[in-house]
Amino acid sequence: MGAFALAWWFKDWGIYSLTIAPRRTISYPPSKISLHYAEHFTSAKTSRPQFCPLRLKTELTSPSRMPLPVRPEHQTNHPPPPDYIEYGRSYSGFRKGKYMFPIDDNEMDRMDIYHKFFSVARREALHSTPFIENYDKGPRVLDLGCGTGIWAIDMAEKYHHRNVEVKGIDLAVIQPARIPPGLVFSQRDIESPWWWCEVDSWDLIHMRMLAGSISSWQDTYTQIFRHLKPQFGWLEHVEIDMEPRCDDGTLPADSSIIQWTKLLFDATAQAYRPLQYNHRTGAMLQEIGFVDINEQIIKVPLNPWENDPQLKDIGRWYNLGLTQGLDALTTAPLTRMFGWSKVDVDRLVANVKREICSKKLHVYCNMHIWIARRPADA
Repeated sequence: MGAFALAWWFKDWGIYSLTIAPRRTISYPPSKISLHYAEHFTSAKTSRPQFCPLRLKTELTSPSRMPLPVRPEHQTNHPPPPDYIEYGRSYSGFRKGKYMFPIDDNEMDRMDIYHKFFSVARREALHSTPFIENYDKGPRVLDLGCGTGIWAIDMAEKYHHRNVEVKGIDLAVIQPARIPPGLVFSQRDIESPWWWCEVDSWDLIHMRMLAGSISSWQDTYTQIFRHLKPQFGWLEHVEIDMEPRCDDGTLPADSSIIQWTKLLFDATAQAYRPLQYNHRTGAMLQEIGFVDINEQIIKVPLNPWENDPQLKDIGRWYNLGLTQGLDALTTAPLTRMFGWSKVDVDRLVANVKREICSKKLHVYCNMHIWIARRPADA
């Protein structure tokens, strides 16, 4: 599947066709998309500013891959290491090998598809944490592992009237050049010392889908705790537990999905950045000192096999993002850690994709949304 064009056809799934190209066209049933997102997809009528990062829209009136302008915190005496190509996919040269997944156009499109998936699953909610009025002129939001920056941009837009300050951090500089006021992106390694970030200073620190990128959740949560405002600061962490689940016996024990998941979990664990969901999340947050800890679990079907309209819609979007991302998720872990050939990887990916798209297999996974607050006396 090329970097400049993707074509999808889902028979009676409600997503009839999708083409992502330099000038992109998309067709959806209007009833399946909210007015907020419809404006992304119909450029002739949209009034959305051109800094919109979502590349899934009918026309692009400006280049979609404009370089991010260099800000003072990006400046260095040494040029950043170049990105590199492996099996036809582009990977970040910054902290080379630490992040095992690509950063090319296909992967960025997948990230933005997942943003829509999260929006559908959470019924358009960008976050679950409150903003508590305090001494700053507006809320301060830190997005760790921000990817394409789409969540950070939406937050900056939504709370612009409240003078929000949003900062997005990522290993890769893949964010758009034109962004809303109050937003800044920075290339940082969140597992390195946070000298760039003042303690006791953030109202919300947000993470989403960082499993596979973090070696120590305990250390990461501890850093977050120190940098949240006492009494006012909240953590919000969203992850997908990719363990396949089936309640009616339609998923065989020897399925490719189960084999693939186990291989990915083993490979990323050997790389010290496990993709497997951290089932001790709640206990860790409590041990570190967080209070008001709450977990929300959302069922995520692997395709629209469910009868419930909401779950069916969740399954449509998750399937779209997952099938596009199978190669990205699988190639580096299996070739680097287990010495697989690309031919063997492609064969496994094809088998997994076939099963993921079968509505006869009633498979789902779970999304976990954790929120927790730093207390006043910590």
